[in-house]
Amino acid sequence: MKFTFIFALFLGFAGVLAAGHFVPLGAHVRLPSQTRVVANGGRAERFVIRLPVDRVAVVGPKTAGLRADSAAGAPTLPADLTAEPLLVEHFKLRDAGGNVVGLAARHWNADARASGTAWSLMIPSRGALLLTAPAEARGAIDAALHNAGYRAGSAWAGDVRVALAPDSDTSVIAAGSDEFVGLRGRYSEIWTITGVSDAGELRGTIEIDTVIRHGS
Repeated sequence: MKFTFIFALFLGFAGVLAAGHFVPLGAHVRLPSQTRVVANGGRAERFVIRLPVDRVAVVGPKTAGLRADSAAGAPTLPADLTAEPLLVEHFKLRDAGGNVVGLAARHWNADARASGTAWSLMIPSRGALLLTAPAEARGAIDAALHNAGYRAGSAWAGDVRVALAPDSDTSVIAAGSDEFVGLRGRYSEIWTITGVSDAGELRGTIEIDTVIRHGS
């Protein structure tokens, strides 16, 4: 489990760096931060990912569900990494105003005892954030879509919201660089799925809401 997670984290960072080189994001212009002050002195900020246009790459076995199935031409994982479920996803990252500000890598894996998620949010003009959360339900999005009437091989439209990381003390901002050094806080991760193509491609948004404070 630990080796798999560390390898996935490394793979994700390497993928984000590669995507930053090949995906045309333009010059690293610093846009105004879309933040707001919260009552306890911290600051809140929302990041948004639009599906499918912001998906850059995904690596994972077909057993990981729709999010892996919809990745045409995805590389095959080494056999050593398929013994435990593993899903690595890379996306363009937007601010609350819809501007592309960076890249994000999401890593999820599990063993018989537990599961965990890590996000790497990399904003070239500001720095990077590492977010972590435990105990994401396996196949949560697939299960919610099937409960809403989606069937494999058929197009579907609707409105399904799934909280993969609820706003709680276990969904944390674990580390940061540059502008985010020394900051800590929590986050929530909401997937809103509004459609699935007959090929299994998801349409919708991912919203990552962060509340950041100075660490102790």
